[in-house]
Amino acid sequence: MQRHQTASLLCALLVFLAGCSDGKAASSAASTAVSGGGVETGFSRADELESALLAQDSSRPDSSAASAPSSAASGSGASSGRTPVSSAEGKGPGSASSASSEREPTVVTLTFPEGFTIAQIGARLEANHVCSKADFIKSAQTYDFTYYPLVKAIPADGKRAYKLEGYLFPDTYELYTNMKPQDVVGKFLRNAESRIDGKYSSGGMTTDQLVTLASIVEGEADNPEDMKKVSSVFHNRLKDGKRLEADATRTYCTQTLLAPNGPFSDDYKYYYNTYRCAALPAGPVCNPGEAALYAAANPASTDYYFFITANGKYYYQKTLEEHDAKLKELGMD
Repeated sequence: MQRHQTASLLCALLVFLAGCSDGKAASSAASTAVSGGGVETGFSRADELESALLAQDSSRPDSSAASAPSSAASGSGASSGRTPVSSAEGKGPGSASSASSEREPTVVTLTFPEGFTIAQIGARLEANHVCSKADFIKSAQTYDFTYYPLVKAIPADGKRAYKLEGYLFPDTYELYTNMKPQDVVGKFLRNAESRIDGKYSSGGMTTDQLVTLASIVEGEADNPEDMKKVSSVFHNRLKDGKRLEADATRTYCTQTLLAPNGPFSDDYKYYYNTYRCAALPAGPVCNPGEAALYAAANPASTDYYFFITANGKYYYQKTLEEHDAKLKELGMD
C-alpha cells in the first residue's frame, strides 16, 4: 500500500513538473542548480523532486520569498539572474546606463616639455580634463610613492617645497579623461625610473643632487653644448664653496613658490633662491630632461665661474673682473 501511494505521488509530481516546464519558471534558480549538479535524467527520489518543486515555486515572480533576496542582491552589485532594462528600452537620458556612457574615458595624448614645473604640469592636465591641478599636486605631495626607488631615495627635508618636483619626467604621455590623480603621477614616476635611476653619477653627488643641479641647468641653457658649459660653471662654484647665483632659482621662487597667494611662506626664498642659500637649493626647480641630466653629470672641463646670456648667445668668464667688463660691454651693468 505504501509503495502504491509513493508511486502515485511520484506520477502526480512528474505530471505537475511537466506542466511547469512550459511556464516562465523553466529557467529559475532551482532548475539551474539541478543542471549545474550534473543531473540530466531526472530525480532519483520523490523527496528530491518535491524539494525541487518547492524551490521552483518559491522562485516565481509573485513570491515574496524570492523578491526580497533579489532586491538585496541587486543593491550589493550581485546578479539577480534578470536581464536589466537599458535606457534604449524607455528609461530615458537620465538613466544609470546613460550616465555611465557620459563618464566613458577618452584618450588624451599630452606633451610636457623639459623645464615644466609641477604647477605647469597640473595646469595642463586640468585644461585637458585628465584631473584637477589641485588633486594632482595633492597626490604628488601626500600619496606614498616610496615603492619607487627614486622616490624612496629622496631625502626627507622639511625645507623641500614640492616633494616630486624634478621626477615628473618630461615626455609625451597617453592619458585618459577623469583619471585618478595618483595614477597620473605614477605614469610620470615609472618613466623617471626607467630614464633616471642608476643612469647618472658625478663625483659623489647623490641622484637627488644631480636632478636638482640638472633642473637649474635646464632653466639656464637651451642646447646640449651650452648646458655642459653652464654645468661646468656650477660645478666649479660648488667645489669652491661659492653660491650658485642662478637666475632660474630666483624665478622659481617668485613665480612658483611665492607667487601672489602662493602655497609657501616667504621663508622658502632662503631655501631655493641661490642668491641667498649656500650651495644647491632644497630641491629641484623644474623637471629636467635627458640633455640637462647628462650635462649635470658630465660638465665640460672649463675654468669658468660666470656666464651671461644676451641676444640669444652665451658668454663665459673666468673672473669677476671679466664678468663685470662683459656686462658693461653688453650694456647690462
